[in-house]
Amino acid sequence: MTFPTKGRTMGERKRLSTWVPFFLSAIAMAGILYRLTTRYAKTKMGYIPNRVNFARRATIRATMNPRGRNGLVRAFASSNEKKKVIVCVADGSEEIETSCIYDTLVRGGVDVRLAKVDGQPAGPLACIMSRGMSFNAEVHFEDIKTDDYDMIVLPGGLPGSKAFAASDSLKSTLQKRKEDGKWYAAICAAPAIVLEPNDLLPKTATCFPALHNEIESKIENDPKTSRVVIDREGKVVTSQGPGTSLEFGVELLRVLVGNEKADEVAKGLLIA
Repeated sequence: MTFPTKGRTMGERKRLSTWVPFFLSAIAMAGILYRLTTRYAKTKMGYIPNRVNFARRATIRATMNPRGRNGLVRAFASSNEKKKVIVCVADGSEEIETSCIYDTLVRGGVDVRLAKVDGQPAGPLACIMSRGMSFNAEVHFEDIKTDDYDMIVLPGGLPGSKAFAASDSLKSTLQKRKEDGKWYAAICAAPAIVLEPNDLLPKTATCFPALHNEIESKIENDPKTSRVVIDREGKVVTSQGPGTSLEFGVELLRVLVGNEKADEVAKGLLIA
């Protein structure tokens, strides 16, 4: 690369001959540094396409450098603090309730696993729901380390609830949670079919209206008066059925992540 020198004085020509090479060298050095740093970043982090969203990039950076400004450890703080819930499912479970519970919890930032309860750990994960829809569970209930979870939730549906009641693994897990003071929840037929016969009902509860007579003698409240009942002493949440399942999900969030988040999700669902 050359610069025109015609019409310039001798002094100007000397100055050009001095700073032009320096200028070109600086550009070359900048290019080399850029390539080196880019290659280093790709090696350490893996290639990050431009279209990858900011949150993904921030996660990768946090993985590489877990200590932020002022020495505060911030990497994956939100992930570590996430509440974890198992939503059980079986052939004959109620699809509206299962979907609403799962969806509402996810909207509230909860880590949810859909676990099939059928006593066949090697069997298929597909479930035929109470109205014929097909749901695919993520894992068999027997394969989960349930102590790591903040809550276990049982959707209703009479056949599904009977499948839950036939599972020794599920019943023993719920019994242990009761003894340890850990949360569990049930809706529709599940409080009457699963909780009541196994001494898992709290002092206050509700269930599907047609089954109120199955639980009335075991509880202190009138099950007809509340669509969702949170028994904080027994750490059990119960509700009535498909039409109350969104409210049920929001109240589960209230227990798990607090009023502010629960109200935010309820507003988004147009039930606030």
